[in-house]
Amino acid sequence: MKRLAICLSLLVFGVLLFAQQSFFDNYVYQSWNAFGSLNGTSTTDIVQTKDGYINIGTYEGLARFDGLTFTTHKRSAGNDLQFVSVRAILEDSQGNLWLGSNDEGLQKITPTENKVYTTQNGLPNNSIRCLAEDKQGNVWIGTAAGVVYITPKGHMITPQFEAGTVSKGIIATCFYCDISGRMWLLTANEKGLFSLDDGIFRTRPELDKYDNYFATAICQDARGAYWVGLGDYGLIKVANGRMEEIKTGTIADHAATNAFYSTGDTIWIGTEKGLVVYCNGTFFEYEGSGLKNAKINKIICDRENNIWLGTDRNGVGKLTLGKFRILKLGITVNSITEDRSGRIWAGTDSGVRCYEKDREVANDLTEYTKGLRIRDVEALKNGDILVSCYTKPAQLRYDGKTIKNWSTDDGLAGNKVRVAIETDSGDMYVGTTTGLSIIHPDNTIKNFKQKNGLENEYVMALHQDTNGIIWIGTDGGGIYLMKDEKIISHITSEDGLAGNVIFKITQDIDGAFWICSGSGITRCPDFDSRTGMPEVFQNIDSENGIETDSMFQVLADGSNNLWMTSNHGISSAPLNDILDTAEDYHKKATVKFYSRNDGLDSDGPTSTAKSIVDRRGRVWFAMVDGIAIYDPVNLFENAIMPLVQVESVVVDNNMVVDNKLYQKDNGTIMLKPGTKRVDISYTGLSFDAPERIKFTHKLSNFENDFSPPSNARTMSYTNLTPGKHVFYVNAINGDGIYSKQAEAVLFVQKPYLHQLPAFWIVLVIVIMGVVFLFFYMDQQRILRENIRLEQTVKEKTAELQLSMEKSDQLLRAILPAEIADELKDDVHSIAQDFADVTILFSDIVGFTKTSSGHTAAEIVNALNALFSKFDLRATSMGVEKIKTIGDAYMATCGLPTPNENHALVMIKFAKGMLEDLADYNKTAQIKFNIRIGLNSGPVTAGVIGRTKFIYDIWGNSVNVASRMETAATPGGIRVSETVYEHLHNTDIKFSEPVECDIKGKGKMITYDVL
Repeated sequence: MKRLAICLSLLVFGVLLFAQQSFFDNYVYQSWNAFGSLNGTSTTDIVQTKDGYINIGTYEGLARFDGLTFTTHKRSAGNDLQFVSVRAILEDSQGNLWLGSNDEGLQKITPTENKVYTTQNGLPNNSIRCLAEDKQGNVWIGTAAGVVYITPKGHMITPQFEAGTVSKGIIATCFYCDISGRMWLLTANEKGLFSLDDGIFRTRPELDKYDNYFATAICQDARGAYWVGLGDYGLIKVANGRMEEIKTGTIADHAATNAFYSTGDTIWIGTEKGLVVYCNGTFFEYEGSGLKNAKINKIICDRENNIWLGTDRNGVGKLTLGKFRILKLGITVNSITEDRSGRIWAGTDSGVRCYEKDREVANDLTEYTKGLRIRDVEALKNGDILVSCYTKPAQLRYDGKTIKNWSTDDGLAGNKVRVAIETDSGDMYVGTTTGLSIIHPDNTIKNFKQKNGLENEYVMALHQDTNGIIWIGTDGGGIYLMKDEKIISHITSEDGLAGNVIFKITQDIDGAFWICSGSGITRCPDFDSRTGMPEVFQNIDSENGIETDSMFQVLADGSNNLWMTSNHGISSAPLNDILDTAEDYHKKATVKFYSRNDGLDSDGPTSTAKSIVDRRGRVWFAMVDGIAIYDPVNLFENAIMPLVQVESVVVDNNMVVDNKLYQKDNGTIMLKPGTKRVDISYTGLSFDAPERIKFTHKLSNFENDFSPPSNARTMSYTNLTPGKHVFYVNAINGDGIYSKQAEAVLFVQKPYLHQLPAFWIVLVIVIMGVVFLFFYMDQQRILRENIRLEQTVKEKTAELQLSMEKSDQLLRAILPAEIADELKDDVHSIAQDFADVTILFSDIVGFTKTSSGHTAAEIVNALNALFSKFDLRATSMGVEKIKTIGDAYMATCGLPTPNENHALVMIKFAKGMLEDLADYNKTAQIKFNIRIGLNSGPVTAGVIGRTKFIYDIWGNSVNVASRMETAATPGGIRVSETVYEHLHNTDIKFSEPVECDIKGKGKMITYDVL
């Protein structure tokens, strides 16, 4: 019973402790003041405008904050602002910005004008203390001497107060528009709480029981109840006409409340001495540094659910609900496991912790292990828990009822146990610093040390793969593979491992092995481990973007992310990115590291830390000071897109766009010709982790794709080409979420005249015209020249043709036509045999005597006149003239064109010659007489020589014909017997045979033609 009572008391204490720490422990606080780039330490108001900026009012002006940089706006020579300080800020439903100063009145900033309101145009006082907008669009203005409101049409109206109250001179401190649209007013005066009913501000009679109360803050919760801060009286809650004094047990009971913010069931309460939160019926006081004893003037919640606090002396602060839920234990957690019932077990340096439904519970195992240094916990399939202790009792096994242990006293290899698993066969493999022990179901133990083949006895990791092979990771000796209690392989860095100090070994659903070592990660794709050696080693180290070589553990969550624990803390990367990097060593993975800004308020994990992914997809990290829990599913569902803003555009050192105070419609930015440089500054609005915001941008008609993400917040372009250019920029927050749409700025670069397309078109037309004209004129010149040349060619061709005709005529005059045609293409020797032709020789009788006394010209002319007659006759009768030899004339028939009537033709030709001679002599100065001889027979004809050639005939028949001419009587025709034989049966008349003594032939029978 006593033990049960102790357990119950511990359970109750743990629940209470968890409840007290559960709210603010998950928030991360960050603050800025005058020493952190804020323009002052006293914050008068905070508003997040629709563009995403946090606007902070201080006595030094308006500070606009994008998460990294504060930009101060106030009156200066370079603007039209009229305020020096900002005490109240309002962005109305139309997007207009109202800024109330401490002593310069009110300024309304719109896209078209900046309007100033002071006492000169109706304000009760120039010191503006509060601003608000009601549901009708009226803007309420509280000053140090009264209140007014401005209607949407711009009319300024002073509201009425109920009789008996003082409206003039009141110091307004707060306006509040409740859920129903009713306006509430708080003033610095006694009993200064008013509600606007029927157009009249009235006090609240239910508060009359409090003498001289001062109302300091008001809000309405989700149920419609009003929460009012009444100074020294603490908090008052008014619901359904009933008033209730609230006792919180915190500083809110004795420190005046200055600000409320209500969301859902949570009410944030700012006091003069710090922050209090009411959540689910419980009040929590913030105990962290930075807000202790701070006077909180304003509380707001931004679009990402960060809480912003404006303080009186501590600047501005931000509370961010961390991505990690932290269970602060104050001791190192070494290992975490989840059993089959969903309970989480954590092995720490001071025992085992157990969590059921995220609340710590006590049991026999947690009690038993108190004060023990636990290095590993492992939940078995049957629900048992293995606990590895770093001292006696060494190895424990808890079945929910009993605890059994094994140590060196039982034969274990050592009492410093690092890790233990149970195999499919029911054996327990226990890794110690001095060897490996196998505990069989019958409690017999088999040890492996150096003498058994385990050269490195310090066992750091154990894993049974899908083939039943046991992987044993050692501290410096690499990995041993064991099958059937026999070592089958030893794998080291010489085989391809990244390192030999093995922290963790796991196998993923694809069968690949992930090995974490002191020198990086090794991934071995699925292989048959029974062969003893992986086929592929894919190593990832600091060169690949993971920024460390000492990797403690990797594990994949349900969102396809790979989580890594290392000396650099906790990081994550898309699993596919890591797989790509593993396959290509030169690729760098995109890795995200987590810090306190993400809610990871811890000093990180240790090399022995074993983390898990539970059945809900949450990642439980073992840390040096507790447990960090990350829920990726919940964070993804609540993801909020970042905003992106172009802050300024500077063209050649001249500011053309300035959106740092107020977002304007920039329209189209016209760039004059010759613009050299355009500088664009931009920012991203996400306050979860603003230091991790990255940007990707593109300029159309200059870049085809968006740039790789980078932290740069400015971009410069030089010498833009003429035309339209649109600059697009996207913001990417720390969770990799892009802004909903890219911010765009349109530029139009005006061209010089020579950059206009029309200029080049005209220029091209002119150049083409000039070129065309040049070519046209040249073509005309060429045409004229061609005509001249053609005419010349024609003339030369005609001359050549004439010469050729003359040559042809000359050639034909010298040679037979057939022979002339053959020799025109090629001058060469020609020889032909003719079987039967008739040859004629004629000679002038007594030529020498006849020609004496005459000149050479007279003789030649006479011969030419006679022989020309012969030539004409020869041509007309088909007789081939062979040549003239002095006064002799030689001709033939039957060659080169054969003629079977050659003898008859030649007889007629001979008679014709005598007729021509008679005709010639009728008029001739020199009169001639001739004798003619003919013979028929075979001859050889041809042309000899290449110059001065002549067509001639040879043979005995020629000689005989010549002898017939010699034998002929003057004026007569003598023929041979062969001629007679050809013609004796014709009409040709012959004389009786005449026997002649022919030189060289002897006696021959001849005939005279009658």
